[in-house]
Amino acid sequence: MEDFRIRDGVLEAYTGREEFLNVPDGIHTIGEGAFKGCVSVKRIVLPGGLRRIEEGAFKGCRRLEEVEIPQGVTGLGAYAFHRCHELKRVVLPGSAEELGACAFLYCDSLKEIRMPGVKKLGNQAFLNDMQLERIQISRELDEDCICEVFTGCGRVREISFADGECWTMSNVVEAAEQKELPPLVRRIVLDILKTMDLDGRCMNRYLLNIKHVEVPEGIERLGRSCFFDMRGILSVKLPASLKEIGSRAFRNCIGLERVSFENTDVAIHEDAFRNCTALKKIRVPGGTEYTLAGLKGLSDGEADTGKELDSGKEEGSGKEEVPELVRRIQRQLLGNFRISGTLLLKYLGEESRVVVPEGITRIAEEAFAGNEAINRVILPDSVQEIGEEAFRDCLLLQTIVLPDGLRRLGAGAFENCVKLLRIQLPPGIADIEDRTFRRCRALQEIELPAGLRTIGESSFYGCRSLKKAELPDSLTHVGKMAFYRCSSLKEIRLPAGTQTVGSLAFAESGLKKAAMSAAGGHCGTDIFAGCEKLKTLVLEEGVRHIPDKLAFGCAALERVSLPGTLESAGRHPWEGTVFLRDWLERYAGEDYFQAEAVAEGAPETGKHPEYQNEPGEDFPEPLSRAEEKSGKASANEIFWDGRNCSGAVRISGQVRIIAGGAFYGNAGVTEIYLPESVSFIGPAAFKGCSNLRKVIWPSGVRNLQAETFSWCAKLEEVRLAGTGKKTPAAGLPSAQLPGKETPAAGISSASPLVRSALPSWLTAGERCFYRCGSLRQICLKDAEEIGREAFAGCTALEKGRVRAGVRIGDRAFEDTDFPDRIVSENGEAEFLVAGDVLVSGKNCRGELCLPEGIAGIASFAFSGNAGITGVKLPGSLRWTGEGAFFGCAGLVHIRFPEGLRRLGARTFEKCSSLSEAEFPENTKTLQIGARAFAGCVSLKRAVLPGVSILGERLFAGCTGLEECICETARAVQPYCFSGCEKLEKISFRNLFVVRAHAFEGCDSLKQAEFRDGLCLREHALEDCGRLETVILSGERGEIRLLEYALSGCTSLRCVVYRGTEWRMNSYRDLFSDRMPEAVKLLFHSAFSCFEVEQEETLCSYRGCGRIVKIPSGIRRIKAEVFRNLPQLREVELPESVEHIGARAFHGTAWLEGLCRNSPMAAVNGMLLDGSRCRGEVTVPPDIRLVCGWAFANGLGIEKIRFVSERVKVEEYAFRNCISLKEIALPGGCCVRFSGIGDREKELPVLAKQAVTESLNCFKTDGNGVLRACTGNIPVLRLAHGITAVGDGAFQEGNLLTEIWFPDTVRRIGKSAFMGCKWLREVRQAQNVEEIGALAFSGCGSLERVELSERLHQIGGRAFENCTSLKEIRIPEGVEEIPERAFFRCFSLKVLVLPSTVRKIGREAFGFCRGLEEIRIPEGAILEERAFAGVETKAVPGR
Repeated sequence: MEDFRIRDGVLEAYTGREEFLNVPDGIHTIGEGAFKGCVSVKRIVLPGGLRRIEEGAFKGCRRLEEVEIPQGVTGLGAYAFHRCHELKRVVLPGSAEELGACAFLYCDSLKEIRMPGVKKLGNQAFLNDMQLERIQISRELDEDCICEVFTGCGRVREISFADGECWTMSNVVEAAEQKELPPLVRRIVLDILKTMDLDGRCMNRYLLNIKHVEVPEGIERLGRSCFFDMRGILSVKLPASLKEIGSRAFRNCIGLERVSFENTDVAIHEDAFRNCTALKKIRVPGGTEYTLAGLKGLSDGEADTGKELDSGKEEGSGKEEVPELVRRIQRQLLGNFRISGTLLLKYLGEESRVVVPEGITRIAEEAFAGNEAINRVILPDSVQEIGEEAFRDCLLLQTIVLPDGLRRLGAGAFENCVKLLRIQLPPGIADIEDRTFRRCRALQEIELPAGLRTIGESSFYGCRSLKKAELPDSLTHVGKMAFYRCSSLKEIRLPAGTQTVGSLAFAESGLKKAAMSAAGGHCGTDIFAGCEKLKTLVLEEGVRHIPDKLAFGCAALERVSLPGTLESAGRHPWEGTVFLRDWLERYAGEDYFQAEAVAEGAPETGKHPEYQNEPGEDFPEPLSRAEEKSGKASANEIFWDGRNCSGAVRISGQVRIIAGGAFYGNAGVTEIYLPESVSFIGPAAFKGCSNLRKVIWPSGVRNLQAETFSWCAKLEEVRLAGTGKKTPAAGLPSAQLPGKETPAAGISSASPLVRSALPSWLTAGERCFYRCGSLRQICLKDAEEIGREAFAGCTALEKGRVRAGVRIGDRAFEDTDFPDRIVSENGEAEFLVAGDVLVSGKNCRGELCLPEGIAGIASFAFSGNAGITGVKLPGSLRWTGEGAFFGCAGLVHIRFPEGLRRLGARTFEKCSSLSEAEFPENTKTLQIGARAFAGCVSLKRAVLPGVSILGERLFAGCTGLEECICETARAVQPYCFSGCEKLEKISFRNLFVVRAHAFEGCDSLKQAEFRDGLCLREHALEDCGRLETVILSGERGEIRLLEYALSGCTSLRCVVYRGTEWRMNSYRDLFSDRMPEAVKLLFHSAFSCFEVEQEETLCSYRGCGRIVKIPSGIRRIKAEVFRNLPQLREVELPESVEHIGARAFHGTAWLEGLCRNSPMAAVNGMLLDGSRCRGEVTVPPDIRLVCGWAFANGLGIEKIRFVSERVKVEEYAFRNCISLKEIALPGGCCVRFSGIGDREKELPVLAKQAVTESLNCFKTDGNGVLRACTGNIPVLRLAHGITAVGDGAFQEGNLLTEIWFPDTVRRIGKSAFMGCKWLREVRQAQNVEEIGALAFSGCGSLERVELSERLHQIGGRAFENCTSLKEIRIPEGVEEIPERAFFRCFSLKVLVLPSTVRKIGREAFGFCRGLEEIRIPEGAILEERAFAGVETKAVPGR
């Protein structure tokens, strides 16, 4: 009893867990929800005194199987037994007269209900009790209450009355057709069928979106869209009576998982199960259940699709044949996916929930891109790669679970998925590529895997909801703008192993605290720039370099922790921060410098005079040992900013680092003395110090950073501490090139006098002394590298020496005398040489023979020199810099030495006359940089021995290249041969990888031989239009094909596989089981540029090829498939094509070529274009189809004659043929057209089509007023019957140049041609009586208007700003020239006014300054400023 809570005879609650339960006596009411959710109870015996069961009393007792309701109970409340799923039989006593709403709702197992005394049933009392078979009712049951009571109880076979009369039925559908049923029984039967919209035995629509549906016996057909878009349905059981499932019957039932058939002889329409991607189980009669397991396991007899199915049976000779019904459903489920092998190329559906088929290993690039219907994607465990931009711009995508086996996420994979909330990257992801989650604005959580190595550029750019990102210790690289503008990100720590961090990586984010353990040496600029909330930045031990502008503009940054390991600092790391402001206030005094003059001849006292303390000075001492061991850098060790310095500046001996840009732009500094303690001076440290003349340099700093003294125009010397005396430069070699015993020609052997204390740098960074016009001497005898423009503009610099082997950048010594000048043997060319590097030869002409001893050619040394015709490179040459001969348009030939080891990027780019590139046969190892020969349009042959990697865009755009011999090549980089349309000979036999777009557009390639293991990356041989044969030469015949690797190779018809030749004779062969899978994959890839429906209709083309060969078997080409592809110049159509849609080839070079040959372009008996015809046109008798838009815009066509009766004319064939006046039909009947009134006449079908389409551009109302005109016709003749040009009809019509009016037009409305800026002429307006206001305003090109003699009214501003109008003759009858009618018609010279004019309005001819004569009719009134700005005086007329 303790489990029962009872009050005043009402059982309020039961708290026990018994399975079999006797409710105690004394209870008269089971209270509301008393047993609700008691899942343990299976059997209940209720007490004899019970009178009422209240609402929800047993709701959710899902294991309840039996309940005994005693006599005396009068009613059951609403939801009394709702969701008692195991309840099988209920017998109510005769005393029970009422059941509440939903009393037995969703009692899925209930088979029998007896209610002999019930007179009233609540709504949905037995709704969807699909197992219910027997019902007993009272004859006193209120018929009116039976409304959605038994709905969905489709298995009912017996309805009986309490007095024993019983009605049985085979099924409720048949019963509904019987007329002899008692009214109460009929009412129940019809109520059962209320879930369905029936038309006889056809179910047109199922009306409930419930989880489990059982279609009742008797239904023979499911109509079109019967269950369309019912996303809540999980399972459907279909009856044995079913014969047909109509189109779209279950389409978009994205939750449907199981379908059961009682009959396999069911006709299923083509897209009945389209988009049901969750469907996995099909049960057929006999209990066999087939699992639709994606691409796993091949089934017998599946010759027409190439799709795969796992029936659940074991393979073997006794394997049961899979029913065609199951196969058809399988094909429909995969119909939304374009699949090649295990590669998902494209998703074609519009579901909100997409289940990718099991077995797919790679999602191709852009497979789901731009789909705005998807909000959830379920990927199978088999997926290993997601290609670039696969889900880009899926604007509604919220959820996607990445499988654990995923190894790669391509660049931009989820870019702009603005509703994606969270994502967990699987452990196999080592790299997040560029833009992967860019602009995922709603992304809040990202879990990064422990083994992550790189985060690419802009990976999380604009993820403004991202709150947390824990970077794993394995991370080595963070790309540019990786977390840019992540405004919710509060804290970040860069781990110690991070080697590179890109520019702006965390810029403008919401960071408040950041920590950095990375060394910092290879980091970009502005990493934390613009983080306005950043207050604390901790640079942990191990950080050696502070990158440029690290925290630039972080206005709130107060605390910076610096490590003891710090060795260098870049430019302006703390600009705009509180930290720098405090430093300037606290430390920019005598601790760091003394601004005073230092005498040149100061006495020597054992220390350099620049570093001796003057009396009274108290420079801080260097760090103590204890401080060094403390692990923190002293605040005095780094000189951050010298903006407040002026005059001669002495830096403290405690300072060891001068930050980059420390004195940037300081015009007040004249001298700087740097102590020996300084070990690093940052880039641009003294840039723009325009008055700086002298610098004393620390001997320990031998690497000069970029732009250190750039634009220090008055700088005269940089030296070490010394006496200042001049002595011969010790150890400087004479100007002698390697391999020469005597000085090279033109180079003096005399050694100049230099200061003994000149610093000898190892490296001179880019622009380090750029435009230092006063600098005279430098020492580069030990230099290993000299950067781009390092000393450019140092016009006073004396001749110097560099050692052999030095690397010299582009224009390093431009406008200086530092390099040696070497004159060629013939005396016709002069070269600038520094060490063994040729620095410049831009003034050379003709044939060049470079002198021996030259080991390298500097970047862009000869660039842009169009006068060079040939070059013989010396045997000593080992390398060339970037763009060494870039743009030498006259260079025809070049001779390469055997010893050349490196050809820099872009070396011969755009050498448009170069015809051959042949390296010596004995060349051992040769590296060629990207784009080295790009754009060499005359290059025909290339021989590249010793090259293992053919670089990116190496021969891109070499349109004349025919042959490339490179047997040693193992890899071809992206775009290497892109656009080499004449390339015929190249060997693939030794290649291991061909990267993206490497051979794109190589139209002359006819055969390719691939070895085992070759990887063809995305688009590798795309649009090689004449590639006919592929040979798989390896023993296994296995290569790796990525998406679209051969896309657009539409001539491919033969594949040789393991010595057997396989030919594709028809498009259907792509799906044949007789063809090996490796062969099919090659053909699939070649034709992946086409989207084909039902294996015969070409729907779209995704390529950019110049040559397209459509395969046999294609019967239809849809409209606009190839439209506006101007590069398409060759098309081969098979005889199987019997229909071509409207404008399928419009805008292609191929169709233009057909039209040049004949004004009627036709193929296969189909007229594609006849718009160029003139006058009378006869359609040839062999034409069976006039394609849509064939004569469209044929403005010169006046008559069309049809000869054959079998010709079919498609819609819009005559569109905008506004000059068409007559059509001759087969049989001799001619129909003449007179104007727009013909559109309302009864005419033969073809004539009706012709007149309707030809005048379709004229949109008129019932009164013949032209309201609008479409078609963009430049020279337009308005149709006869148009009575007026309506207001604004042509306003802003930018293509209209000339308009002709018919004699039916009486009025031109307001603003009718306003803003038609290219309209030049208005013709034949002979009956126009009225021109509305602003009618031609702003028609700046209008030169001529023919006004009607009937004209009597001109509206205000009608011709305002018609600046080209030269002559206007206003006819008699016009009485007023209104305000501004011809205002600013600057070119108007001739004006003829009628004698009838009585008034000329305000500024009517204002600023018509070209008027030669003005005659005013007698009596005419001139209003204010009528001729303002007109110099010609008006005179009275006759």
